Amino acid sequence: MSSVGTSNPRTVTAFDPFRIGGFSLVAGRFKFLLPFAVLIAIWWGIKIAFGLSDRVLVSPPDVLTALWTLFSRGILADYASTSLYAIGISIVISTLVGVPLGFAVGANKYAARSLDLFLRFFQGVSGISWLPLAIIWFGFSQTTVLVIVVYTLVVPVIFNTMIGVRSIPREYALALRTLGAGRLRVVKDVYLPGALPSILVGLRLGMGYGWRALIAAEMLVREGGLGDLIFGARTFGQIDRIMGGMIIIGLLYIIVDRLIVQPIEELTFARWGVIQK
Repeated sequence: MSSVGTSNPRTVTAFDPFRIGGFSLVAGRFKFLLPFAVLIAIWWGIKIAFGLSDRVLVSPPDVLTALWTLFSRGILADYASTSLYAIGISIVISTLVGVPLGFAVGANKYAARSLDLFLRFFQGVSGISWLPLAIIWFGFSQTTVLVIVVYTLVVPVIFNTMIGVRSIPREYALALRTLGAGRLRVVKDVYLPGALPSILVGLRLGMGYGWRALIAAEMLVREGGLGDLIFGARTFGQIDRIMGGMIIIGLLYIIVDRLIVQPIEELTFARWGVIQK
């Protein structure tokens, strides 16, 4: 009588058309790269399909070459550091000014009602619209750029901080005061953790608005920065530098957002548990 042997089942790996080397664009830590890969493929396909010249649209390798040239010569670092310095200083100033002002306005219901429309009005007046006046007042200088970016950043921070403070039930503060807590303790244990999600929303919105205002201001002021880089490249028809600069602008914004806002969100979650991951 013959024995029937049993074979071990083999693991079948599903075909993954988005696998490059040892990692996949749609699985694991690298799935965020898929939209960028699709965009590059569309970009390259349009250039090839329509036979566009380099004076209209350059290919991705040409952009990489231009970026490497700028990087190897130290030009990219110089322009990028100017933009990062401006946005960094603006974030610090806007936070130090906007958060206390937002707390002061939000803690007083009469001030909040009086200034609500006032703040909404200035939220509607973009920082870019202030550029002509700022240039007249401060000239074509880095001061003009900082004024525009700080204005664009600070208004959302003040407004969202005020909204966050106003959304906290008064009973929380009253309960703590009946236990003998002082004003500083109430701010630290009630208003700060309660308003922090709104503060972070204001900071993130302000960073987005401020980053775009920064690039626009640098284009007009021409005192360095990534906006100056791509606007200067326009003069000589350097499409590869323009598109490379646009890519760096987007990448740096993501890096700044992850280095500043995300750590604060994680600290908030760990300390007070008020932000859901």
